[in-house]
Amino acid sequence: MFSYEFKPRLWPTLFSIPMFICLLLLGDWQVERLEWKLSLIEKIETRANMAPVSLPLDSSDMDELEYMSVSLRGSFNNDQEMTMYSVGPNGAPGYDLYTPFAANDGSLVIINRGWVPERLKNQTTRPESLAFGEMTVVGLLRKPWLKLWYGPENEPNNNNWYYGDVAAMASAQNIQNIFPMYLYAAKKAAGNDLPIAGRTEFNIVNNHLDYALTWFGLAIVLVGIYFIAHINKK
Repeated sequence: MFSYEFKPRLWPTLFSIPMFICLLLLGDWQVERLEWKLSLIEKIETRANMAPVSLPLDSSDMDELEYMSVSLRGSFNNDQEMTMYSVGPNGAPGYDLYTPFAANDGSLVIINRGWVPERLKNQTTRPESLAFGEMTVVGLLRKPWLKLWYGPENEPNNNNWYYGDVAAMASAQNIQNIFPMYLYAAKKAAGNDLPIAGRTEFNIVNNHLDYALTWFGLAIVLVGIYFIAHINKK
């Protein structure tokens, strides 16, 4: 004969059953989010590695255009260059160069041409970095983004930018009908001439598997505690 018996009590049972169901539902929801995120990552990587296309006419759904490879033919407006604070390839402080680009199809796009060290913020210190004449630029479309709550405000008057606000940049340069997304220039075919382009990273956070395991783990722990608490000596 067993010297222990399982004897559930009312109130702990009424608390544990709904809690157990909630933990399972939360775990299942994270599994669904994991499948969605993996599909999104695959879609973005496929989109970025496709052959470059023309600038889309419809920009209403920026999520569907994010990381799309685009090719433009036209010229840069170097006198409207804007500098955004950025950390360089080796962690050094510097600036990304955002320059309006007048495409031959009549569109205007702000292009992130790449990064330069902090000491070369002013154009006069790096005349060789300016791009003149008609050329083809290939890059990835990127959405604008909001200021972080702890981040500094943009300073258009000092040409100091800290977060991507396409509308504010266009307003600062008196540009009309700007395309509402940035184009991040692709890495140059050879050489490390400034500005250093092609630094786009696919920083897509995917912690849903960890979250799912956490919720399911808590459900198992809850069951274990429940049984231990209700096993008594005869």
